[in-house]
Amino acid sequence: MFARISTASALTARQTLVAASARRTIASTASLKLKESSNADPDPHAYEKHKQESLQKQKEGKGHWKPELASNSEENVRADRLSDAEFAEASKRELEKHAADAKATKKDAQ
Repeated sequence: MFARISTASALTARQTLVAASARRTIASTASLKLKESSNADPDPHAYEKHKQESLQKQKEGKGHWKPELASNSEENVRADRLSDAEFAEASKRELEKHAADAKATKKDAQ
């Protein structure tokens, strides 16, 4: 009989624990980022700005793919599909962009 009481009380305790944990809610706030990997965007309105520029260029017939609007996986697929010449050109542009950004940052720091 003691075993039945212990088992019953253990079952009741377990049910209480499960019920208490089921009532707990988890809340999280949405975070707007251009990339999944970015922790903090320097400009919170950058995504909207890039989107509007892209839409305007599409209307003018000058639309092109913008990596700023793509997810990391979309960028990876795009890079995989580039030919060698396109890859070399894209790498050169990105290197020039990073060099200009570094130069501007260094100039601002002085």
